[in-house]
Amino acid sequence: MNLVNGALLVGLGLFLAGYVLVARQGFWRGWLWGLVTLVPGPSLAFVLLYWRVARLGFVLGIMGLVVVAGALYGGADRTLERLMGRAGMETEIAIPVPRPQDLDVPNEAQVRRLEEQTGEPLEMLDFDPYALERVQPLPPEDSLELRPPQQWAFRPAEIAELPRLEGERLRVTLEGGEVLEGVLDRADVDSLHLRRAYRGGSATFEYAYGDIRSIEVWAVRGGAPRSAGPAPEGEG
Repeated sequence: MNLVNGALLVGLGLFLAGYVLVARQGFWRGWLWGLVTLVPGPSLAFVLLYWRVARLGFVLGIMGLVVVAGALYGGADRTLERLMGRAGMETEIAIPVPRPQDLDVPNEAQVRRLEEQTGEPLEMLDFDPYALERVQPLPPEDSLELRPPQQWAFRPAEIAELPRLEGERLRVTLEGGEVLEGVLDRADVDSLHLRRAYRGGSATFEYAYGDIRSIEVWAVRGGAPRSAGPAPEGEG
């Protein structure tokens, strides 16, 4: 379980705890108030009238909603959609605020063409959007002379060789079927950090191995896994 999924569970727990506390106080003051507190909207009337006894549950509920919103923004919505899909309830959770991982990469087709020519992934660099002197117009699309593509392709990568693939281009397929491409920034014991390009630069995201279905690396066709070679200098 990664951080955002854990935050989602914590947020839901806080919200339910607050909801139960408010409903409990309502039933202590009568069945009518108890039934009112079971309805999210009208329950605010009870909270306002009996703030002294209902404030703890109300604050816990608000804290839970804030944590849930943060977890959904961080990507827990995909986990929730996958679980609901397994239960037969196909749905898509709409996030009203644009997230970096939802933005399209500009000039992606041209980037792919250049990578086919060079046989290497283009380095993703952050840049200052306010430094206008760095902005250069793109050349016309037909000005690039295509050369025969070299024999490069994605091949399956083993988790054991990931520490030797830092800086290489990866294609990661998650359990939910989502395919992600980026540069391997770091490989840990139970997760990898993938740096992906977005409008205005790049961002790094952590993906647990348990949430990953397959990992592929952009390499020479037929190349052997990196773990079979000697360790880089400085290791050991």
